[in-house]
Amino acid sequence: MILGIGPAIRAISILLIVAVIAAGLWYVTGLRADLAISEQNNSRLQEGITAQQSLMAQMRADISQIQTINQELKTENDRQQAEVKALNNRFSQNARGEVRDFGALAAERPDAIQRAVNRGTVNAMRCLELASGAPHTEAELAAKTTSEINRECPSIANPNYQPAPGR
Repeated sequence: MILGIGPAIRAISILLIVAVIAAGLWYVTGLRADLAISEQNNSRLQEGITAQQSLMAQMRADISQIQTINQELKTENDRQQAEVKALNNRFSQNARGEVRDFGALAAERPDAIQRAVNRGTVNAMRCLELASGAPHTEAELAAKTTSEINRECPSIANPNYQPAPGR
């Protein structure tokens, strides 16, 4: 029996070793497949992170641009509010800011008031033309003094005019 057991044990041992090696190869192959899948997932995650970072950078740029535009709009709105206030005070205050009765002034000097109202009407109509897209004249662009500007809408009619500080 010792002779018969030896080759059987040897065959079983060899078979066991081959089975262990085959199981190890199968396990390693499975690990390699899992590793390949993990590398693909990692690659996709990196692409997603890159896309999100790009999107976040674009959003930050958009937010900054929106804030800049909002500030410009606020500045323009403040300027227009000041112009509206000046227009509201046009008939109730004189050039020095003193209160006046426009009706009494019109009764005293009707010809001067008529000329002023007519000039204001012409200027206001020109403001509407410019706001509707009409081109500026050379005189409007070249206006440098208060006597040359359109007093109804100097910011629209005379874009190159810079009022003296305090005006």
